[in-house]
Amino acid sequence: MIRLILLVPFLLALILFAASNQESSQMWFLTYSWSSSVGVLAVLIAFGGLLLGAFGVWVSELGQRRRARKAEARVKELETTVANQSGEVEQLRARLVIAENHSAAPAAPTAPLQPPSSSTPV
Repeated sequence: MIRLILLVPFLLALILFAASNQESSQMWFLTYSWSSSVGVLAVLIAFGGLLLGAFGVWVSELGQRRRARKAEARVKELETTVANQSGEVEQLRARLVIAENHSAAPAAPTAPLQPPSSSTPV
């Protein structure tokens, strides 16, 4: 939205400038010369600036996209690790429950232990 607020007045001013300056004049760049109106030259320069700005933004976003892809790969790797470890925890809990059930089962009653009788007097 902010881009439109900035772009629309600039484009309107550029179009008004191009429409107001239709007189042809001689243009020079180093050894090259041509005849063009100042308005057309302004539109061409604005278009060139737009292309340079878009290229600059594209180049700066390349690094950010690379970092984002690496971060997404790392997130997937960590999610896989968490899922594996959660599965291992569930298996260990199941083993613990089974072990507790076996140890908590009532054992068969046994006769109390009697001290050994000694045949030799003390």
